[in-house]
Amino acid sequence: MAGSRHQLLDDALELSRRMAAFGESGEWDAVISLEPKRRGLLERAFATHAPADDFVADRVRAILALDKQLMAQSIEARARIADELGRTSKGRKATRAYNQAHR
Repeated sequence: MAGSRHQLLDDALELSRRMAAFGESGEWDAVISLEPKRRGLLERAFATHAPADDFVADRVRAILALDKQLMAQSIEARARIADELGRTSKGRKATRAYNQAHR
């Protein structure tokens, strides 16, 4: 079981790396599409109550670090989008005010 658990965690780590890379480039649909597969790998890896060895602990730490990075990327992207929406809204208000003043 350790061998297959190790492979599942390696696969989940690789998906986590890909997700972080997609997040870095703003490809959020790709991040979202990979999450169910990664979740399935992790669920299968921990479906037994076998004790975790150093390999498992290392992979889990690496996956958690990538998740933290991905979370920071998503917060940054959300802030950028909110800022853009705010500017767009202000632009529309200014246009409406201008149009009303010049009627």
